[in-house]
Amino acid sequence: MATVIEGSMEGFTLEEYLDVKKCLETLLSVAAGEQPLDRDFGIDYNGIVGYPPPVAKNMLSLEIQEKVERYEPRVNIDYIEFDVNESQIIPHIYFIKAEEDDE
Repeated sequence: MATVIEGSMEGFTLEEYLDVKKCLETLLSVAAGEQPLDRDFGIDYNGIVGYPPPVAKNMLSLEIQEKVERYEPRVNIDYIEFDVNESQIIPHIYFIKAEEDDE
Protein backbone atom coordinates (compact mmCIF):
# COMPACT_ATOMS: atom_id res chain seq x y z
CA MET A 1 0.00 0.00 0.00
CA ALA A 2 1.27 3.45 -0.84
CA THR A 3 1.72 5.72 2.14
CA VAL A 4 2.89 9.33 2.30
CA ILE A 5 4.83 10.28 5.43
CA GLU A 6 5.60 13.91 6.27
CA GLY A 7 6.75 15.49 9.48
CA SER A 8 7.76 18.65 11.21
CA MET A 9 11.52 18.93 11.68
CA GLU A 10 10.99 21.03 14.80
CA GLY A 11 12.99 19.51 17.65
CA PHE A 12 14.83 17.00 15.44
CA THR A 13 18.33 17.09 14.06
CA LEU A 14 18.40 16.33 10.33
CA GLU A 15 19.88 12.89 11.02
CA GLU A 16 17.24 12.08 13.65
CA TYR A 17 14.41 13.30 11.39
CA LEU A 18 15.60 11.13 8.49
CA ASP A 19 15.97 8.12 10.81
CA VAL A 20 12.45 8.55 12.22
CA LYS A 21 10.99 8.95 8.74
CA LYS A 22 12.77 5.79 7.52
CA CYS A 23 11.56 3.84 10.56
CA LEU A 24 7.97 4.98 9.95
CA GLU A 25 8.23 4.07 6.27
CA THR A 26 9.38 0.59 7.26
CA LEU A 27 6.70 0.11 9.91
CA LEU A 28 3.90 1.29 7.64
CA SER A 29 5.02 -0.66 4.56
CA VAL A 30 5.05 -4.06 6.26
CA ALA A 31 1.86 -6.09 6.57
CA ALA A 32 1.26 -7.40 10.10
CA GLY A 33 2.28 -11.05 10.34
CA GLU A 34 5.17 -10.80 7.85
CA GLN A 35 7.93 -10.10 10.39
CA PRO A 36 9.11 -13.49 11.69
CA LEU A 37 10.25 -12.44 15.18
CA ASP A 38 7.42 -9.95 15.78
CA ARG A 39 4.19 -10.92 14.03
CA ASP A 40 2.44 -7.79 15.33
CA PHE A 41 4.93 -5.45 13.59
CA GLY A 42 3.36 -3.68 10.62
CA ILE A 43 -0.18 -2.78 9.66
CA ASP A 44 -3.07 -5.27 9.39
CA TYR A 45 -4.15 -4.21 5.91
CA ASN A 46 -5.91 -7.54 5.29
CA GLY A 47 -8.22 -6.91 8.25
CA ILE A 48 -9.29 -3.60 6.71
CA VAL A 49 -9.83 -4.64 3.08
CA GLY A 50 -13.47 -4.92 2.09
CA TYR A 51 -14.92 -2.36 4.47
CA PRO A 52 -16.62 0.76 3.11
CA PRO A 53 -14.11 3.64 2.79
CA PRO A 54 -15.31 5.62 5.85
CA VAL A 55 -15.03 2.54 8.07
CA ALA A 56 -11.71 1.47 6.52
CA LYS A 57 -10.25 4.97 7.06
CA ASN A 58 -11.23 4.88 10.74
CA MET A 59 -9.81 1.38 11.20
CA LEU A 60 -6.60 2.30 9.41
CA SER A 61 -6.21 5.51 11.44
CA LEU A 62 -6.54 3.57 14.69
CA GLU A 63 -4.11 0.88 13.52
CA ILE A 64 -1.53 3.48 12.47
CA GLN A 65 -1.87 5.41 15.77
CA GLU A 66 -1.46 2.25 17.87
CA LYS A 67 1.51 0.89 15.92
CA VAL A 68 3.39 4.21 15.83
CA GLU A 69 2.84 4.65 19.57
CA ARG A 70 4.21 1.15 20.18
CA TYR A 71 7.10 0.98 17.72
CA GLU A 72 8.21 4.60 17.24
CA PRO A 73 7.87 6.46 20.57
CA ARG A 74 10.04 9.35 19.33
CA VAL A 75 7.04 10.79 17.47
CA ASN A 76 3.33 11.46 17.79
CA ILE A 77 0.92 11.41 14.89
CA ASP A 78 -0.23 14.98 14.35
CA TYR A 79 -2.95 14.05 11.86
CA ILE A 80 -3.80 11.64 9.05
CA GLU A 81 -5.50 12.48 5.76
CA PHE A 82 -6.57 10.06 3.04
CA ASP A 83 -6.75 10.00 -0.73
CA VAL A 84 -9.48 7.59 -1.77
CA ASN A 85 -9.89 6.33 -5.31
CA GLU A 86 -11.75 3.36 -6.77
CA SER A 87 -9.26 0.76 -5.60
CA GLN A 88 -7.09 2.34 -2.89
CA ILE A 89 -7.05 4.30 0.31
CA ILE A 90 -3.74 6.15 0.55
CA PRO A 91 -2.89 7.54 3.99
CA HIS A 92 -0.93 10.78 4.33
CA ILE A 93 0.59 10.70 7.80
CA TYR A 94 1.97 13.83 9.47
CA PHE A 95 4.13 13.43 12.57
CA ILE A 96 5.68 15.67 15.19
CA LYS A 97 8.40 15.06 17.77
CA ALA A 98 7.07 13.44 20.93
CA GLU A 99 7.56 15.30 24.17
CA GLU A 100 10.17 13.72 26.36
CA ASP A 101 8.96 12.35 29.68
CA ASP A 102 10.50 13.86 32.79
CA GLU A 103 11.78 11.02 34.94
